[in-house]
Amino acid sequence: MYKKILVPLDGSPKAALALEAARQLLEPEHSELHLLVAVNLGQVLFADRQDKLPKDFERLGEQQMHEAGAYLTELQGQLASPQITCHTRVEQADPREAIVNYCKDHGIELVVMTSFSKSKLERWVTGSVADQVLRASPCPVMIVRPTQSSAS
Repeated sequence: MYKKILVPLDGSPKAALALEAARQLLEPEHSELHLLVAVNLGQVLFADRQDKLPKDFERLGEQQMHEAGAYLTELQGQLASPQITCHTRVEQADPREAIVNYCKDHGIELVVMTSFSKSKLERWVTGSVADQVLRASPCPVMIVRPTQSSAS
């Protein structure tokens, strides 16, 4: 059992699958669940193709940060209890770096995150956040793989 667990999230239902595993691994009393969303503006910009790039990058970043904060606030309300303190953080950063740095800065004992199946080309081009966190994390990392039914 762990007292401080970090769950990196991206707002997707697949990433949220790690929450239940993390809750089961927390000490029953006086535990901390840390939720982190790293907004990577570069990924947001190129997700819908370059022909649809917004003109106001700063406003897009602010919108993404606001949406991530609202998402975490909602989760915090659902997960906090007298036995579990739920901390939230939104950062505008590369997710790999944000996760590793957060662990170091907050004494995280375990990272619980979801890994998504990518094609070989996708993995070669973008790399796997989970793989890179596994290599660089100062603490153990547990990878939750979605089942076929939950991956849809």
